[in-house]
Amino acid sequence: MQLKKLSILTALALSISAIHAEDYVSVQFLGYDEDSGRSTVFSPIFGINKDIGADYSFNLSFGVDSISGASPTFYDSVSGASAGSRGVTTSNSVAYGDIDYDDVRKFVSLSGTKRFASRDELLVGISSSDESDYRSLEISSEYLHYLDSSKNRSITIGGAYQKNSVLIPCHGNPQCDSESGASKSFDIDVISGEIGFTQIIDKTSLFKTSVFYSLEDGYLGNPYMNIVRNFSTSPLIEAERKPDTRVSYGATLQYTKAFSDRLSAIGDYRYYSDDWEISSHTLALELNYDLDDKWSFGSGIRYYTQSEAEFYSENMDYFTSEKYASSDRRMSDLSSINYKLSTDYKLSKKISINSAVVYYDQPDWFNSIYYTIGAKYFY
Repeated sequence: MQLKKLSILTALALSISAIHAEDYVSVQFLGYDEDSGRSTVFSPIFGINKDIGADYSFNLSFGVDSISGASPTFYDSVSGASAGSRGVTTSNSVAYGDIDYDDVRKFVSLSGTKRFASRDELLVGISSSDESDYRSLEISSEYLHYLDSSKNRSITIGGAYQKNSVLIPCHGNPQCDSESGASKSFDIDVISGEIGFTQIIDKTSLFKTSVFYSLEDGYLGNPYMNIVRNFSTSPLIEAERKPDTRVSYGATLQYTKAFSDRLSAIGDYRYYSDDWEISSHTLALELNYDLDDKWSFGSGIRYYTQSEAEFYSENMDYFTSEKYASSDRRMSDLSSINYKLSTDYKLSKKISINSAVVYYDQPDWFNSIYYTIGAKYFY
């Protein structure tokens, strides 16, 4: 399976373990539970950060994601609940339910930062991940340029290129050359870029904004997600098909305010749109409080809403001859809300312990809890 959900978990861990550019080693353990066990994830992540003088920093992180559970889709009840139960059937045999899956993803990333005499920064990174049916390699770069001598104003320009390959079962998949049960590898290329601007307003507040763009090209469907065509006449269960390209763009706004030496808040807004007719809005607020020199606490709330893709329908009696068709719930008109709590405890000058828990609720479909606990050793 393509473990796309794990990008959320990995981002959560890295945001906790990479707050300071200092010499450290870190270990994080992440867990995820969806709808009381429908999907479960466990992921250890290890990190090493090293500063070389004042001008260079390097970061290495690696880990393993393990996932098991079940994914909902259409299937032929006579053939059984599996990704390969496709083909012509009868209306009484069309079922919708969970298909079991499990997979393991191994990943590694390496980045380096160079600081120039002007204190401008250049960051270059490379990362890769490998699953049983999905491989990914990404290179990225970002340049930070200060616009004034006081370092109160800056711009960032970044970009990334990702090369992916996905192995799909060909039976019942119209994008394959053969209807056999063999599998075929397809490529996915992703090019993305972002330009950002940061302004320090005063001693207690900061403003950031950015615009971003992304182009995806290749096999963009979910090879395990099925649709039903001609349900009322001659039902055919086959793999979904999404367009081979996807262009997306959007903008972000962020405002940070320190109310005191101990209390601060971060407010975020993100707008997204693409040529699949999906547009989304994200609002987030996070509060951070330092109780004393040892304990720090965080809390946050995030609201997300999106419109429906032009080729989506959950109705089994909907698709006939449409070229693009999907019943993937991620393409539907949906909304979700996150609640987050986090803590950080400095056990000593060299060791800190952190933890976080997030409750995710998508009212029409499911809810989940993901959590992390870890430690960092400064050397």
